[in-house]
Amino acid sequence: MSLTKQQLIVLDELFENGGDEIVVLKRYDISRKLWHKWLAGKDFADEMAERIGASRRQSRIILSKYSPFAASKLIELCGSENQETARKAAMDIITLQKDGLNTDDVNDSAEPSAAIDPATASKLLAALACVDKDKPNQQ
Repeated sequence: MSLTKQQLIVLDELFENGGDEIVVLKRYDISRKLWHKWLAGKDFADEMAERIGASRRQSRIILSKYSPFAASKLIELCGSENQETARKAAMDIITLQKDGLNTDDVNDSAEPSAAIDPATASKLLAALACVDKDKPNQQ
């Protein structure tokens, strides 16, 4: 890798302090023309891509840490007395199931879970809609 000290400093600044290109370019007096030249260069583009990939991995790790909590909250919300809240929570659960919890680009040896088909989703929503409002929530 043959990046200059200035390129490395600019990349560090972008990834450590909010990623605002305009602010960073002004701070280091880098013209748009030079910036685009850097972006077109293989070494700079490769380093940028590597850092973006690292940021995405870090985000997935954080999200995976909190996904059990979020799923638990959605399950609780399905029992809400507010029908709109319960409906939205059920839809979010179905969407999460359908999207595979965004694990499409993670190499995982676990079997992927089957998506809920539209007929089952419809039945689930119908069952939630028919819950007797006068019954206390059982938890």
